[in-house]
Amino acid sequence: MKYIRYILTFRYIKLISYILTKLLYSRVPIFPNIDSKIIPKNMLDLFQDLHQQSKLKPYKLKYVYYYGLQIIIGGINKFLLLIIPGLLLNLLLTTISFASLRIWTGGLHLDSYTKCTYISLLSFTLIALLAKYIILNQFITMLIFLSIYLLILIYAPIEHKNKPIKENKKLRFKIIALFVLTILVIINMFTYNIIISNSIVYGILLVGIIMLPIVNKLR
Repeated sequence: MKYIRYILTFRYIKLISYILTKLLYSRVPIFPNIDSKIIPKNMLDLFQDLHQQSKLKPYKLKYVYYYGLQIIIGGINKFLLLIIPGLLLNLLLTTISFASLRIWTGGLHLDSYTKCTYISLLSFTLIALLAKYIILNQFITMLIFLSIYLLILIYAPIEHKNKPIKENKKLRFKIIALFVLTILVIINMFTYNIIISNSIVYGILLVGIIMLPIVNKLR
């Protein structure tokens, strides 16, 4: 039971990050003698630059490594989990449509990694089931597209309090989001495969839902 809880709460991410931090921190100072087969050279270059440029004391720099690795590994872990509904239901395009737009629009961010992952997994499973079994007519589809355009124009990008977006980048994010949405709309309009069309619509719909102000208050 202890190990099951360990897996279900994703604590293994911290363990992997801790192990890699110890490995990187012990190896990077002797960078010239490292076998590139042990650690990728581009990663070593990055960490060596951190050593040279950072004003942090060595023991504090370890926490930078640890935090950064948790973000990277956690992101990979969540991505792999979120493609499961799409693969099982043969609707991977729903996940792709959502992810390609969500990265530019922002939206709901929950206060814990575990909660965020499980809510995301539940949402993707539900939306994939809807895409598979509930076919939307053309009028509803166009209404959804117009609504998402409006939401992006008004609210995007929605930033997280711990990851603010610089003012000079906000307009760029908005324009890219509108461009990506337009590409998805065009693909939807010119495809004759109802499953592909439905997958795109529901992926976009999920982006719109998490952009709503009332949903973002659930943080």
